[in-house]
Amino acid sequence: MVLFDLILKGGRVIDPKNNLNSILDVGVVKGKIAEISDELDVRSASKVVDVSGKIVFPGVIDTHVHIGRLGHRMLAKAGVVTALDMAAPSDEILLNLKNHGAGLNIAFVTNIRHFYPKAESSLTDEEIEKAVSMACEKGAIGIKITGGHRPFTPKTTARIIEECNRQGCYIAFHVGTTETGSDLNGLIEAVDLAGSNGLHIAHVNSYCRGLTDDPVEEALTALKKLSGKRNIASESYLARINGTGGLCVNNIPVSGVTRNCLKMGGYPQTFDGLKKAILDGYAKVRLEAGGEVILVSGEEGLKYWLEAGTNIGLSFPVNDPEAQIILATAKDSDGNFIVDAISTDGGGIPRNVQVEKGMLLVKFGALSLSELAVKLSLNPSRMLGLEDKGHLGIGADADITVVDPVTCKPFLSIARGEIIMINGIVVGRGGVILTTEKGEPYIKGANIPYEVLDLSKTKIYSRG
Repeated sequence: MVLFDLILKGGRVIDPKNNLNSILDVGVVKGKIAEISDELDVRSASKVVDVSGKIVFPGVIDTHVHIGRLGHRMLAKAGVVTALDMAAPSDEILLNLKNHGAGLNIAFVTNIRHFYPKAESSLTDEEIEKAVSMACEKGAIGIKITGGHRPFTPKTTARIIEECNRQGCYIAFHVGTTETGSDLNGLIEAVDLAGSNGLHIAHVNSYCRGLTDDPVEEALTALKKLSGKRNIASESYLARINGTGGLCVNNIPVSGVTRNCLKMGGYPQTFDGLKKAILDGYAKVRLEAGGEVILVSGEEGLKYWLEAGTNIGLSFPVNDPEAQIILATAKDSDGNFIVDAISTDGGGIPRNVQVEKGMLLVKFGALSLSELAVKLSLNPSRMLGLEDKGHLGIGADADITVVDPVTCKPFLSIARGEIIMINGIVVGRGGVILTTEKGEPYIKGANIPYEVLDLSKTKIYSRG
């Protein structure tokens, strides 16, 4: 008699929420964790996968991605099962999931500038209220402010945060206003602008690159500012490269982040400065190849940048490793991680290394396997209020990431009990949108599988 749809046999199960850290079998029925035991009878399963010698984590949740068309495949390959896309409009998210989905669970917040692309640095209260409502009605769980790239005034920024809190939707912030920038001062300002309101501060490491002080000192200051702020959710990533835009208008890079990167590299913050940075290999151009995104520079990179009219993605090697490690591992006096999660800010940007780099931190002794599971899965689930994810308790969603401890790379990605990646080969299709009651009609009308979230359970509103 078949009792299980799937058994994972003989892996080391790491589940900090349920205090599991031993060699166990995992049984899955109808997309849920049905049983975890020392010995499950393989004759009772439709499918058995031998994972002996490997690490079985709750499915990795990436709380900051830019998924695009190719990011679905790239994330599944990297062991990610659930992701929060930060900035894309609804129609783009849904179309890409339909055409390029790899079986992932996807939530998204929409850049408020998509609603007012010609806006300068301020919006009216009416415009803000309308944009927040429209974003949620089209399936987003909330709004993102991209202050580091095209900032608003502090007043408008604070009003967007307030309005999202008033409507009970998610709010994320790439820090920076017209008074600060995408740096430590911007982070400090962001916490102050939030006040008691809930806020997700994106990629904390991006503000600790040495623009105001030594990167390590910046990281320590950032941690001090974030410590104890239960209304603030945050993440940081471990890739050396960042992601930004190459668009130039009137011979000046539009993005403040791009200008910062040029400044850090000693290049003029101009079209010619960016051109030289690409030729020198300091700036790398993102290019599609083989169903994924790769980075090119030199004459080849310059060619594609110019052919795109400069409107193409770039990456610079600007993230300080010491600051990144400090941010990924620091705890408060109660033993809780100050920065909640390890993210990638990747997806369609080739820096989906949270599992691989996280495992290297384990080998180095900076994190235990259980602590890594907290950073990759349990804390992210709490950030997004996903009570049935982030752990492997009986009845939880069978979202699982299996990792090879020798190579430090993912071996299996499993979403809702279905294998979506095995040994680097992506086999998943489609996916599930995580939305709200307000967005349910729109997603349902698009004929895409979905689940409804209760945003009151997210960290920024539950103060969890």
